[in-house]
Amino acid sequence: MRDRRPTLSELEALRATIAEGSTAAAARRLGRSQSAISRALASLEDRFGRRLFETAGRGIRPTPDAVAIDRDLDAVFATLDRLARRGAATDERRLVISAPPTFAVALVPVLFAAYRRRHPRVTLELDVVGSAAVAAAVATGAADLGLTDSVLLGAETRVEPFHRSEMVLIAPIGHPLAERDEIAAADLSGQAFVALAREHSMRRRVDAALAGVDREVIAEVTTALAAVELVRAGVGVTLLNPYPVLFGRWGEGLVQRRFVPTLSYQAVCVLPAGPASQEATRFLRFLQKTATVEERKPR
Repeated sequence: MRDRRPTLSELEALRATIAEGSTAAAARRLGRSQSAISRALASLEDRFGRRLFETAGRGIRPTPDAVAIDRDLDAVFATLDRLARRGAATDERRLVISAPPTFAVALVPVLFAAYRRRHPRVTLELDVVGSAAVAAAVATGAADLGLTDSVLLGAETRVEPFHRSEMVLIAPIGHPLAERDEIAAADLSGQAFVALAREHSMRRRVDAALAGVDREVIAEVTTALAAVELVRAGVGVTLLNPYPVLFGRWGEGLVQRRFVPTLSYQAVCVLPAGPASQEATRFLRFLQKTATVEERKPR
């Protein structure tokens, strides 16, 4: 029976041909002959039992099957690249973090800068993904660790909490609701409101808390950072987990007020279920010292 597992050489030929648009350009990129690239692609088509490229004018273009295979290979070649870098620079310490946009933009840069002051040989690779993809990146080895407040755990991962917070009302300075110490759901009736998109992990909790409240949704956005910027611009108010979206300079020009009933959130570090890398373990210890696991009250 023919071995259906493609070789690395065949997969490299596929990716190079898709990236360059022709077998001739792929050959130059990989330092092979054009005929070698064509043979590799033919062998790959034979293994999969389907066409991977089709004629387009004087050139070729990938079929949907080829594009799907190329997409699946992203994680494979990212891992190979990391292994190559480790082999080329044994004294280099590398930390690969997977995080959703809010954590990647508002938290990781500040944390990593502080961490690197203590560990100056460490370099960072930051993979910005949706919250649902964080655990998968860690489980497959594409990332050393993940940072998030929304994670679907499997047998391949575990979490270490490092920060707790409560949902707050976020409003621009001078907004009438900013004069109150505490906000109830009824206080948002008739208010211009910036909502998270319906697919966002936090949206369902906010909708449940505001059930029956006739707020005026002015905008719907896919990230908490975008919601905060719209509030800062005076579009309306919003309900969000303040960490890390208001971390450091991101809270400037805004006020946050306690929301009742309380909705709690927990930021976690996602690690492999088995042994974590040395750099991931060091970074976790740094996280736990820097961001104590405690309840953060809104100012």
